[in-house]
Amino acid sequence: MEANKKVAYAIAEAWTEAGLEDVHTLPYEVLLSYPDFNNPNTVTIANTSGRVIFKSKGLSPVIIPDEQSGKYHVYPKTIWMPNEAVQRGSLMHGDGDPLSPYYPSKKELFKSRTIDEAKRSGVLPSIPVLPVSYTTAFEILKRMSGRPAPTDWQGSVGGNLTYRIGPGFSNGEKLSINVHSELKTKRIRNVIGYIRGSEEPDRYVMLGNHFDAWAYGSIDPNSGTAVLAEVARAMMQTINETSWRPARTIVFNAWDAEEFGLIGSTEFVEEFVNLLQKRAVVYINMDCIQGNSSLHVDAVPMLEHIAIEAAKNVANPSKQERTRGRKTVYDTWIKTFPNKKTGLPRIRVPGGSSDHAPFLNFAGVPVINFNFKNITTFDTYPLYHTMYETKFTNIHLMDTDDLSVHRSVGQYWAELAKKFADEVILPLNTTHLATVMLDSYLPQLKVIISGINVSRTDFETIRTQFALLTKSTQDLLAMSIKFQETMQFTRNSFSQNPYDSKHVNAVNERLISTEKCFINPRGVSTHNPSGRHVLFSVSDTDSYSNSMMAGVQNAIDKYETAPTKEKLREIVNQISIVQYSVICVFNTLRDVI
Repeated sequence: MEANKKVAYAIAEAWTEAGLEDVHTLPYEVLLSYPDFNNPNTVTIANTSGRVIFKSKGLSPVIIPDEQSGKYHVYPKTIWMPNEAVQRGSLMHGDGDPLSPYYPSKKELFKSRTIDEAKRSGVLPSIPVLPVSYTTAFEILKRMSGRPAPTDWQGSVGGNLTYRIGPGFSNGEKLSINVHSELKTKRIRNVIGYIRGSEEPDRYVMLGNHFDAWAYGSIDPNSGTAVLAEVARAMMQTINETSWRPARTIVFNAWDAEEFGLIGSTEFVEEFVNLLQKRAVVYINMDCIQGNSSLHVDAVPMLEHIAIEAAKNVANPSKQERTRGRKTVYDTWIKTFPNKKTGLPRIRVPGGSSDHAPFLNFAGVPVINFNFKNITTFDTYPLYHTMYETKFTNIHLMDTDDLSVHRSVGQYWAELAKKFADEVILPLNTTHLATVMLDSYLPQLKVIISGINVSRTDFETIRTQFALLTKSTQDLLAMSIKFQETMQFTRNSFSQNPYDSKHVNAVNERLISTEKCFINPRGVSTHNPSGRHVLFSVSDTDSYSNSMMAGVQNAIDKYETAPTKEKLREIVNQISIVQYSVICVFNTLRDVI
């Protein structure tokens, strides 16, 4: 991790030069899968006599002459992957250091789990795994024997090649995976810096991005890393040239080892969870700029309105869009990613794809995770996690108009930070949370529980608990509407007497506590200790996706695998836990117990 150490210190130096306060690093000792750079991992295919007839390169070529000629529709002509490109990634099941679940992986603290225990529990893979290029995939697929694969499994590698399911190769060849990577404990370093708030220094508006990369990382993560540094510089310039200073503290965070499983951010949240639950107002994440078409936002329901409002204040980076009358980032966003049901831009619940996940799922801090995407390559971009994430890609293929998308991303990030730092009453909307639960989450849950194969009597038990959850959510909606009146009265009172902040603090204290109501200290995930949010946790089967009411869903899955009375009761119990969380929010907003 020597290279990452240099990057961490370079970030710290840039932030210090910009004027951030108390810029420092936080080290952790964590387990990483570490390559042997002198002996790359390869795939070999040998014939029946043992002669090697194919061996993958193990490293993607930096320059491919045929592709440089423009003959093929791939990098560096376009953003599509060359034939020898390989997408890297982590296969760890869960977030953070696998040897220190629940607690930070500090040098002086005990590791509660061994490597063998992590493998036996399914956190670490117990067999060798290797990503391959489509050249290597073709060499494997063309030799496969057996019946043809189902039609929807057939693909385009090899043109008219028919994919087969095996077993084995048609001429008895043998395939070997040669993995030389090792599991090693390495020191990682997060970088932290501040702009201290003038009115409420103990309230934190947190901005974050990771800085580790699988290869060059000019897009993931350095497009975000550069923008975050520019936001820090621009904010400090504004402070120095005007009378503005944020009312609440803005904390800048650069995370290490995100690619290995959100390790840097998870260890930080585990170390400071109690402090974060008391002081953190919001965490706003921007991993990288994945495209140039439109803003795309994931956010918890309480923050959707502020994500939309901020977008209306940022100029559109696209000249073409501006000529079509779409002057702001919001205008293109609602055109490109509309929610036809609401008439607003589509905003998804945050999954587990980046460093916002431990803040929401472990600590209960409200989060916004945003970037720019292309509608045609929505989930990611073709060169994702390859060696071809170069500066050339960033400037000449992705953000070609003088980095105008980078500029808009920075302006949006700063706009969000300023709203959370300066608005008298925190912009957290519990009314929208209750509405979304009643209109979307609970109807989805009703469909799921209606499909459980149980007796009429047992179903009535489940249905009764679901009805109680619905009633509690209706009560929360009524309480939230009433609390909005309290919020408005407090705003008006503050404008008349800004020196009396006790009423403002009382309202904000309640708002900042609401998301924490959904944290179940016992957890909701089988594999991921960071999964503690009863509404929004990372899926156990897809770490990039969210799992709505994961505790309920996991209980249903276990029951359907092997039905028992105890497992049936656990379904009811998990619905009750969601209801308890809703009641907690209701009680938090009340004037008295």
